[in-house]
Amino acid sequence: MRAIFFVLLLLPFVIPVLVDDAFAAKGDITAVRAQSSGNNFEYDDADGLYNSLVQVDSDTFALAYRGTDADGFISTFNISSDGTTITKVHTIEHDTEFAWDNSLIKVDSDTFALAYGGDNGGFGRPAGFISTFTIDSDGTITPIRIQNHAAFASASANLEHDTNEGSVNSLVHVNDDTYALSYERNGLFLQIATFTISSDGATITELDQLNQDATNCNDKQLQSLVKVDSDTVVRAYCGSGGDGFLRTFSIAENGDITKKSTYEFDTSQGTEHFLVQVDSDTIAVAYESAEVSGGSVTERNGVIKTFTINSSDEISEADSLEHHSGNTPSTGNAEDNFLVKVDSDTFVLAYDDGSAGNDGFISTFTIDSDGTITGLRTANGGDNLEHDTSHSTNRSLVKVDSNTVALAYGGTDLDGFISTFTIGDASTDDSTSTESKKRSGACGFDRDCTAPRITKHGISETPDGFSINNVIFEENQKFYNENPTVEIGIGELTTIKARAWENMGPEKIFLAIAYLDMQEAKPNWQDSEAYIEYDIRNDSITIHDENKLFLAQASTEIVKDPYGDNQGLEFLDITFSLMFTKPMETSHVAIQVVDHIRNYELVYFKDALKVVDRPISEMPEFPGKIEKANTTPKHDEDIHFVLAVNGTEDTIFAAVDGHAIPIEEMNKEEPKIETPEERDARYHLKVKQSDQYERLLEYIAESQALHPEAWDKIVGTDNVSNQMEHVTDGTKTNVIKNDRRR
Repeated sequence: MRAIFFVLLLLPFVIPVLVDDAFAAKGDITAVRAQSSGNNFEYDDADGLYNSLVQVDSDTFALAYRGTDADGFISTFNISSDGTTITKVHTIEHDTEFAWDNSLIKVDSDTFALAYGGDNGGFGRPAGFISTFTIDSDGTITPIRIQNHAAFASASANLEHDTNEGSVNSLVHVNDDTYALSYERNGLFLQIATFTISSDGATITELDQLNQDATNCNDKQLQSLVKVDSDTVVRAYCGSGGDGFLRTFSIAENGDITKKSTYEFDTSQGTEHFLVQVDSDTIAVAYESAEVSGGSVTERNGVIKTFTINSSDEISEADSLEHHSGNTPSTGNAEDNFLVKVDSDTFVLAYDDGSAGNDGFISTFTIDSDGTITGLRTANGGDNLEHDTSHSTNRSLVKVDSNTVALAYGGTDLDGFISTFTIGDASTDDSTSTESKKRSGACGFDRDCTAPRITKHGISETPDGFSINNVIFEENQKFYNENPTVEIGIGELTTIKARAWENMGPEKIFLAIAYLDMQEAKPNWQDSEAYIEYDIRNDSITIHDENKLFLAQASTEIVKDPYGDNQGLEFLDITFSLMFTKPMETSHVAIQVVDHIRNYELVYFKDALKVVDRPISEMPEFPGKIEKANTTPKHDEDIHFVLAVNGTEDTIFAAVDGHAIPIEEMNKEEPKIETPEERDARYHLKVKQSDQYERLLEYIAESQALHPEAWDKIVGTDNVSNQMEHVTDGTKTNVIKNDRRR
C-alpha cells in the first residue's frame, strides 16, 4: 500500500474532468453544465422543442421554443460568462395554438423578430408567421406583434405571411431594415421571401417571394440561410434525390430576389444542414452525408464542407472533413446540426448521432480563411464530448463569451434543457504536446476513440465494475444506478473499488475521482461535499473534505483475465481506501475515470453508502511493534504519531524507532537511556507541551479515535516514516508531517 498524503487542497469546482489549463488545448471541450455531468438546466419540464436561442446582451439570452400543448413561448435567461450560473428570468406565451420551427433574430438593441410555423386552421401543415418583441437588458419581454395579442394590452396581431405553410424557417438580416426568410412550402418546395421590419418591431412588410426548387428530404428537411455580403445570401438545402445543394441569391434594395449560382456539393445525400459564415467570401456547412453501394445507403456520416463565393456569386468547394462516421442507414448520423463560430478560426458543432437514443455531441474544428478544415475534438478523433447520453434534439447553440457556449435543446422526455461548455482557445494551446499530435491514424492505433469504462469492457458488461467493501453493485449500466445501501461504522476500513477498462490499455487511464457526501435527490457531482482525486500517473491524491469526515488513500493494480475467458483482457482495479471519523448521512457515490486524452466516464450510484456511529465492541490489541523507522528521533517534532483507542479510554501512541509507545508513558520522567538497544526498545520524550501533541489531542476530542487495525491497513506498516496526521486547529484543516527531516 502506498503512503498517505493527506493534502487538503481546496480546488474550485469545475467540470468532473479535473483538467488544468496545461491541458486546455485549443478546441478542448469542457462541460460546465450538462446532462452527462448531471447538472444541465431544465428550463421547461413539459416540452422544449424547436429551440432558437439568441443573445440579448452580455449575460441575457432569449429563447423561442415550443412548450406546453405545442404552444409558442419566449423565455429569457441570465447566463454567467463562465456558464456556471443559469437563471430563468421571464416567460410569455406568444402563441396559444401552435409553434413550429422557430427562427429568432435580433432586429436592433432591444427588438427581436421570430419566424415560425403556427396554426393554419387545422389544414395539416403550419402556416407561416412573423412576430416581434422587445426584450430589455433585465430580460423583461414585451410583445409587439404576436398571435396571443389579446392577452397583452400593448400588443397587436402578428404577420401571417403564408397561409399555406411556413415550416423549416431560417431568418437572416440582409441590410438596413431588410430581412430574408427561407422556409418550406407545401412540403415540397423551398421558398425565399424578403421583408422589412421596423426597428421598434411594429411594422412588418413583405417585399418579394421566390419559389426555388422541389425538395426531396422527407423528414430530413433542415435547411439554413446565411448572409454572405450586403446583398447576397446563400442557402443549403436538400434537393433532387436528397442530394446536397447550395444556391446563392442577390437581394436588391427594394427586396427583389434573384437566383444566382447553384452548386451540388454532395451527390449521395445532403441533409440536416446548417450554414455559418467563415469570413467575407467563405462559408461552411455541417450536414449528414451517406455512403451508397448498389443504389442503397450503407452508412450515414457527419461531414463539414467549406466553400468560397466570388464576386459573381459563383460557388467553389474548398475543403471537406468527415467527422462522425459509420452509423447504419436505419439510425442516421450527425442530425440536427448547429454550427457556431467562437473565435477567428474556431467553430463548435452540436448534433445528435441519429441513433435510437439520439445522444447529443459537441465537436470542435478550426476553419482557416482559405476554408481549410482541421478537426480538433471530433467523434472520428475519439475525443469529442457526448454531453447528453439520453436524448438531444431540436437544438440551438450560441456563443456566451470568448470561450463559452450555451446549448438549448429537447432532452429526456422532450423536456427543455440548457447546457453550457467552455472551449479551449489559442491562449491555452498545447498543440505541440505528444497527445495533440496523435490524431491522424485509425481508431486503436494512434487515436483513442473510446472512453474508459467501469460498466463495460468492449461490448461486454463488466459485472463487478463497482463495489464497496466487496459488495458488488449489480446495477451499473445506467448513468444513475440504484442498489442496496452499504452501511459501515466509523473507524472501519472502507474500500471503494472501480474496475476500469480502457481500449488502449489500462496504463492509459491517468485519473480517477470518487465523489461522496452527496444527499440531494438527484445525484450531481457539484453537490459533493467530499471528493478524492487520484492522479494515477503521479501516484498522488488530492482530498476535498468540507465536513472533515475521513482519511483516505488510493492505489491501483492491473488485473489480467479475471474471468478466465480472455487472456488478453486487462483491467485497472482502482481502490479508494477510507476511514471515516464521523458519521455520514446516506450518500450517493460517483466514480469518474479519465484516460490520456481526457475521454471519461462518470457513473452515479444512488444512496450507495451510509456511515454510522457504531461502537466497537471488541478492540484488538494495538501491535507492540511496527516497522522500524529509518531515523532515530532526537526532537519532539520527529515523533511519528499513530491514533488508536484502548477500551473506553483514548490513547495516543507514538511510533518511536519502530515501537508503539503510549503518550501517557512518554510524559513520565524520562529514564536513563543507557544503550541504543534500550532506547530502541522504549524511547521517552516529554511532548505534552509540544504543538503536535496539543493538536493531536484536539483532533481526538473533536473527531473520533481511529481503529488501530484499520489505520494499520491504510497506512501500511512499511511506511511509518511517511505517516501524516489529518488534524485540525478548529478553523481549517491542515497537514502535519511529523518526520520533518525527511
